[in-house]
Amino acid sequence: MKKLILLLSTVWVVQVSYSQTDSIPKQQLDTVLLKVSRISSLLQKAPAGISVYKRKPEDAAKQNLSLQESIRQIPGIFSQNATNFAQDLRISIRGFGARSSFGIRGIKLIVDGIPETTPDGQGQLDNLNLGIIDRIEVLKGPSSSLYGNASGGVIDITTRSFTSDDDRQTSFKGAIGAFGFQNYQATAVVGDSLASYVFHGNYAQSNGYRDQSGFTQVNTNFKGAFRLRENMSLTAILNYSDSPEAQDSGGLTLEEVAQDRRQARQRNIDFKTEEAVSQFKVGTSFDWQKSKKTTIEAYAFYSNRQFDGKLPFEFGGVVDLNRNYFGQGTSWQYATSSNRLQIGYDFGYQNDERERFRNLEGEIGDQTLNQNEKFTNLGIYVLDHYQIGAWYFTGGIRFDYNKLAAQDNFLSNGDDSGTITLNAVNPSFGVSYTFSETTNNSNSHTLFANFSTSFETPSLSELSADPNGGQGFNEELEPQKATNYEVGIKGKIGLLQYNLVGFYINTKDDLVPFELEAFPDRDFFRNAGETLRRGVEVETVLKVLDAKDTKINMTASYAFSDFTYTNFQTGETNLEGKLLPGIPKHKTTMGLQYVHRSNFHASVSANLVGAQFANDSNATQVAGYELLNVRTGYTFNLRNAQVQPYLGINNLLDEKYTDNVRINAFGDRFFEPAPGFNAYGGFIIQL
Repeated sequence: MKKLILLLSTVWVVQVSYSQTDSIPKQQLDTVLLKVSRISSLLQKAPAGISVYKRKPEDAAKQNLSLQESIRQIPGIFSQNATNFAQDLRISIRGFGARSSFGIRGIKLIVDGIPETTPDGQGQLDNLNLGIIDRIEVLKGPSSSLYGNASGGVIDITTRSFTSDDDRQTSFKGAIGAFGFQNYQATAVVGDSLASYVFHGNYAQSNGYRDQSGFTQVNTNFKGAFRLRENMSLTAILNYSDSPEAQDSGGLTLEEVAQDRRQARQRNIDFKTEEAVSQFKVGTSFDWQKSKKTTIEAYAFYSNRQFDGKLPFEFGGVVDLNRNYFGQGTSWQYATSSNRLQIGYDFGYQNDERERFRNLEGEIGDQTLNQNEKFTNLGIYVLDHYQIGAWYFTGGIRFDYNKLAAQDNFLSNGDDSGTITLNAVNPSFGVSYTFSETTNNSNSHTLFANFSTSFETPSLSELSADPNGGQGFNEELEPQKATNYEVGIKGKIGLLQYNLVGFYINTKDDLVPFELEAFPDRDFFRNAGETLRRGVEVETVLKVLDAKDTKINMTASYAFSDFTYTNFQTGETNLEGKLLPGIPKHKTTMGLQYVHRSNFHASVSANLVGAQFANDSNATQVAGYELLNVRTGYTFNLRNAQVQPYLGINNLLDEKYTDNVRINAFGDRFFEPAPGFNAYGGFIIQL
């Protein structure tokens, strides 16, 4: 903590809302257009805490092991579990999503305009092609008036498209690194302004830092963009991902970590814990500028996910899941010089065919569960953005119909079929005022405030985990609801761009994970009474040097997160005043990037994460850590090709820290140790 205080006293914290340590945007603050708000708006005017990452050429030298590389520096976001590929990256935004034991909860994921999050609020990123990410927009805080269920925050990802100013449209990338890491990618972009196609393939594997933590994965992606008429366009995507192996080394006690950081939990070895996943997704989005004032947009998609997993316990320890998910949405927008009105709907249907079997030390035993779980969602929304002079107003309201059904096909112990209906109405309102200090707008500032709400139903997998041992759904679980108040100021002063945000969030019936002695490593869920989340997020970027042949940028970010239970009773234990586990109170990043005309680039980033608690009682504290990462590369021409060798070092100071905290794990198995000093390197060939 002393290091953190010293750091904050010597650097005026932090990075502008669309930038981060790994990304200095090319655009000016007042020209960045947002999609995440559904109605296109300028970043400077938007009355909300929003961050935007824009890919730069030197970002091609990233390791592409996890999305964490591109979002870690955004204040308000905290990510863990980047090296356990059986459970996927865990992302939280202002605490939403921290409870997830695998994948992402409470956050809406959108990729190329199509929802990646299922209607029940589950999201995975194992099918995301990291090498072709072009842009990421992050809307922080409750956003259910825009996107409905599980919108405690929104991450909108856009992948690479054809650009006429890029004369090198084909690339090959190869990399190797510590712990048997290998990554090979090929990308081809062809077409013109009327029709273009992006083809991408990626193969990655690693033995893992710990015992029994290796993975293998193949991703393929196709994206086609077609201009049907002068005012009409269509985008189509086709994505397939296959991960035949992702091992889980399990959580350790603090004593086991001290004994051997790289060991796997013995029980995980005995039960051969791992997963295999394959996912297919096809979708299309449509944009029609019907008239000067009227625009119609629509999307439709279908996704199938096959999951086979082995967990470290016998009863129900083998999971076989077949998920079918499809959806469709349409919006109509009417725009004038001062007002934009949008009316639309989103429909989603999810059908999970879930079976469980006994895990007989890695072998499949008798069946213990067989049920179909269905989630139907229909959301109808109205949004409006109105501008008058320097004032900018936003408002919205959305109604969501959610029907959940469980069909019990395992009837030897009775029929536990049933349905649940969980409907919600969520409003939002925001206002901003922009003023400039000079006539050329070199210095400008925007004050803003907003009010918003969100709700989050338990996911189907969470409902099917009944701590009473029954089949069907655990009907004692209630949806989590939140009310958000936010104020801030953002702008630029010469070469400095900044954003300062404060928020106050009340939540009710927080969904909290816990484990039982009879089922260690299996998460069950309960509702906490209420929580209070107060925080401050600061971002800045400073263009130290912006000469013709040399560019130097400094960035930094800081987030203060004071998240406490205000009403939570478990048995005879009163947890009022305890901090929410799995979220550090302090998080800071700083970075320095150097780019020379000779095509040499180098960057260094520092990430300081404060201590966090591992359980609701705050009995176990997980130490904070400081990470230092460096990356460098050089580009040169070789005949008709452009070649870029590159090198990166993670954890330069060989810090001993925890990559993932297993919240409320039974037996104090909270810790998943992270790799120490490790390096990777490779080359990129562009034609």
